[in-house]
Amino acid sequence: MKRDAKPPARLDITSARMFVAIIEEGSIAKAALRENIVSSAISKRLADLESQFRVPLVQRGRRGVEPTPAGEAFAHHARMVLQAVERLQAEMAQYIDGVLGYVRVRTSSSSLFSGLSLDIESFSRIHDRVRLELEEDDTPMIVRHIVEGRADVGIGPRIFPNEQLQFLPYRRYELAVVVPEGHPFTPRESVPYSEVLEYDQVELTRSSALAQLLEYSAKQAAREKKTRIRVRGFDSVCMMIASGMGIGIVPMFLQDAQIARRRLVFIPLADEWSRLEICIMIRDYALLPASAQAFVDHLRARAMPELAP
Repeated sequence: MKRDAKPPARLDITSARMFVAIIEEGSIAKAALRENIVSSAISKRLADLESQFRVPLVQRGRRGVEPTPAGEAFAHHARMVLQAVERLQAEMAQYIDGVLGYVRVRTSSSSLFSGLSLDIESFSRIHDRVRLELEEDDTPMIVRHIVEGRADVGIGPRIFPNEQLQFLPYRRYELAVVVPEGHPFTPRESVPYSEVLEYDQVELTRSSALAQLLEYSAKQAAREKKTRIRVRGFDSVCMMIASGMGIGIVPMFLQDAQIARRRLVFIPLADEWSRLEICIMIRDYALLPASAQAFVDHLRARAMPELAP
């Protein structure tokens, strides 16, 4: 027998916020304290939601309240709704000051060094009433922010695929091993990564996409990787190498700036995987606000000739 027809459930912002509080706090009492409301009111909201959607959203155990599979899905979409409302409020506030658009951008450090900073400057000069909110982050976090709707546009190397995103080619670069002057690699025109692994390594933090790529490549080569130092930023990598703390892998395009400051030698890696592509990452171009579409179009028009649309 078919279930009785019932009007589709409606979700209000307050219930969404309270449910997210329950999941994040793991307790109705703590959620009530966080939302400055009595526990009975929170419980009533939860009961109403489960009645509306006709499915249990939480389960109570010794460790507190945990989401059911349906509750996890509900929490995900509730966060998306709350983020959209927060974004709406922020953008409306910007329009009061005469701003015509608001674009949340996340970028990797390699993207900034590759020429992105100049393209951002030219975009801001042309679209002076579009506000860019730019944050530098590790590529895995950039991907996560775009997937979860916390940012509109991401720019970073496409190292690991993600079916939830569109990747638009922007720049291309190759990786190099950086060594101090006088190192045995100095006369070489290129070096396979398997030979690089014979020496102590200076790398970025484990959360960076490059560190994860090098970890994977070392396993593929069936060689032990001896990472001696981890730092944030390519400049710090080069500084440690110049101090004699090991050797490391960085983008080749950093060569001119670093050689001018330090006694270093950049040698291209011989491996095919070391030729990387920086991409513009978005969820769906058609669903972007007009200001974000204009930003993507501006970057695409300034992509490397062989990568331009």
